[in-house]
Amino acid sequence: MFFPLVDELATTDIVSVPARLAVRDALRQMSQYAVRNIVVEEASGGFGLLTASDVVRLRFSMPNLDIAISEAGYHPLPSIAKGSGLLDVLELFDGPHGYAAVIDAAGSLFGIVSNTDILGSLDPQLMIQRQRLRDLLRRHTVKKLPHDAPLGQALALLADSDDAVIVLDRGAGVGIVTTQDAIRLLHGGAALTDPLHLHMSSPLHAVTYDLTMAEAVSTLHEKHFKRLVVQDPASGDVIGIITQQDLIGVAYSRWADLMRHHAQELREIIDVLERKTVRLERIAATDPLTGMANRARFEVLLHDEQQRHDRSPAMPFSVLLFDIDHFKQINDTWGHSRGDIVLKAIAQHAQNHLRQIDILARWGGEEFAVLLPQTDLAAARGIAERICTSLAHTEFDQVGRVTASFGVAEHQAGESGAVLLGRADDALYRAKRNGRNRVE
Repeated sequence: MFFPLVDELATTDIVSVPARLAVRDALRQMSQYAVRNIVVEEASGGFGLLTASDVVRLRFSMPNLDIAISEAGYHPLPSIAKGSGLLDVLELFDGPHGYAAVIDAAGSLFGIVSNTDILGSLDPQLMIQRQRLRDLLRRHTVKKLPHDAPLGQALALLADSDDAVIVLDRGAGVGIVTTQDAIRLLHGGAALTDPLHLHMSSPLHAVTYDLTMAEAVSTLHEKHFKRLVVQDPASGDVIGIITQQDLIGVAYSRWADLMRHHAQELREIIDVLERKTVRLERIAATDPLTGMANRARFEVLLHDEQQRHDRSPAMPFSVLLFDIDHFKQINDTWGHSRGDIVLKAIAQHAQNHLRQIDILARWGGEEFAVLLPQTDLAAARGIAERICTSLAHTEFDQVGRVTASFGVAEHQAGESGAVLLGRADDALYRAKRNGRNRVE
């Protein structure tokens, strides 16, 4: 079995800029060379990465892009010595961007290795030939907007991560806007009020969820895609996104299975692969900004709690949803970076008031969900009231005091998770209508 060296996978045709360069000039080069990310050369000899998402975020949070990259902020790149084996450094690709710098013996940059390069090295024989894409679909929330939505709304959704927005017309997917599109549009000065259909990539190239993992890898290779958009073959609805990292994770798991049939001297490799699989599963279940569970993970745990309740109906459980009041004003006044800091701080603040068995998840944007096992409505309201009151008396750096509105619901026999969450959501909107900073 052959495991390549990182320098055999590295991309050596690199676009790089000094950290002192203005973000506007970096944007120009990203557009000129049609790249999503650009390597930043630090004066100390290290290297970093300025991503398309960073540029989009800065566009919304700063009056202009003339600030130096070193002041605006970028992502330090982990370094790998040329000649290192891929299996020895897999954990370095667990970050949200999936890149690492390959350094030669003199300390100079030899190349860059990304998840795209790793995916290209996969032997299709190592893939699970019959496992279908539907097994991965719960990992990502699909971002969708109508075709007449303003371009600025789509770009704002791309400020958090290297993602994509699906454009819909009468419910059907007709196009896509990616972070690479964002670089092209920002550099070209496209008006943020323009309707999306003027700037989307069209038509939308999608696959059905009955595609095998091996077929998905082949499609990514042939189309040079960063991700696959997945449709329901019956309705044609866009139902998921499959990333390169998802498919690499499947391959790692398959590698681990194959290695178990080899001799004891391969045990160390198996341990590396199994740890990698665990890390990938953790990443897939976690919101990258707050570190809390993501929406997909919350829905799985809610389903598990429903099954426990079916077995033991006498044991109640509840959910609560809360939404930060006037959060748009925080972003508009202090910028998205400060808004992100507030989101993380509020998530930790809420977590401090919960039990070990409770599950806090980022539901989306500035909204959070909490699963409260073994908790009836009165007890759930008490928990929500404590978080609400404590939060309203907490000072956040620069921003000051921030409040939130809460909706609480106890599970009723026979109702689905969607109905339960719908009742909690209705209660949350009552709290907002009744003045905010309260529990309903």
